[in-house]
Amino acid sequence: MNIIKLDAIESTNDYLKNSKIDEIQIAYTYNQTKGKGQRGNQWLSKPGKNLAFSIKIFPEDFQVHDQFRINIIFSMFIFNTLKSLNIPDIKIKWPNDIMSGDKKICGILNELKIKGNHIENIIIGFGLNVNQENFDNLPNASSLKLITSINYLLDQIVNLFIQNLNKYNYLEKLVNSNVNNNDLFYAYNYNLYGLNSVLKFTNDKSRFEGEILSVNSKGSIRIRNNDNSIDNYNIHEIKMIY
Repeated sequence: MNIIKLDAIESTNDYLKNSKIDEIQIAYTYNQTKGKGQRGNQWLSKPGKNLAFSIKIFPEDFQVHDQFRINIIFSMFIFNTLKSLNIPDIKIKWPNDIMSGDKKICGILNELKIKGNHIENIIIGFGLNVNQENFDNLPNASSLKLITSINYLLDQIVNLFIQNLNKYNYLEKLVNSNVNNNDLFYAYNYNLYGLNSVLKFTNDKSRFEGEILSVNSKGSIRIRNNDNSIDNYNIHEIKMIY
């Protein structure tokens, strides 16, 4: 595993995307200038305050229709690492934001290279708000420091993530499609933000309310509507309002 610390970079995901090395690589920085989030959003980060971390892996026989399994594994990897730091009330907001209470502290972005029906490689990146204290015009954002009043050493945070990849078998789970991940799938659903609560959603046509019931292995969310009917939505069909 090749680990690269970058002084400053537009995007750690893009850095690995341009790499020609065919082995597992990690790139991280404390100064990401043009981070990307889900749905084309920009991830804003103040220099020297936060962590941007990406890993490039080469899965063994992972098919495209199984790609959400990787999302589940990586979300739980971050979730459990933050739990080990005693960050309170950690939840996973579908599909893969990490929350503390009602505040977002981490976002995840997966980018696939596909050959036929198989995933040739995948770059998984996350941005973690660590010591940043001001989030202009982002009322739902927070950081580890704001939540715990602790000023964290970024080198210790990144070392913990790297150690946990191997220590708790996450790397093997990410690479090997034959490893049983039922425990992580259950834990992902159990720790869903807003589980069994009525929340607001929006789609291309309207806003609506519904109760989150579960997320299936393909990434679709199951919602009970006000009329007691149940619908499934994929990641690009609806957006949660919180």
